Amino acid sequence: MLDEEFTILRGNADLAADHLDAVCTVYDDVFSRPPFFWRDDESVLHRERLEQLLADPTFGITVALARRDLVGFAYGFTVPAITRRWSSLTEPLPDETTREWPGRTFMLFDFAVLPTARGRHVGKTLHNKLLASRVEQLATLTVQPTVADTKAIYQHWGWRQVGQMEGGPTAAAPMFDVYLRDSLDDLRHTR
Repeated sequence: MLDEEFTILRGNADLAADHLDAVCTVYDDVFSRPPFFWRDDESVLHRERLEQLLADPTFGITVALARRDLVGFAYGFTVPAITRRWSSLTEPLPDETTREWPGRTFMLFDFAVLPTARGRHVGKTLHNKLLASRVEQLATLTVQPTVADTKAIYQHWGWRQVGQMEGGPTAAAPMFDVYLRDSLDDLRHTR
């Protein structure tokens, strides 16, 4: 159960734009610490990626506030049907997993909670509230291979690792583990 001192808001690009600087500050604070890989230009690249996502009509976000201070967020978007995302995995997946159609897959793109707010159900509430609001059939996310604690949490929440992929020239890390959540139905029933 979420501690009473936190408020979770769910919304779209407008909510993200209202909290853009705070989201960027939390992102920098969380992902610039070991065991995360941090590139010198990551702060700028993250802001650019987020600002581009705000133009996507499928974008969704949840934010956690302690009083008025943002302490966590989760956001993502619907994967375009023509994506070649699955083809970049190091190991091929079955066709029934990788075949995309409009509205099939949600990508949990970024998710972070400040250390001071952890262990108080903030992360789980952000995660569940965002995914429960989605209409997609399944969800995907990527996580840096070095963050064992984070990966264990995702697995506990129903995600399974399906492979690895290279990050690319402007990605947050050189390599990512790819996770899949085959259904969001259990979260929709607990809204």
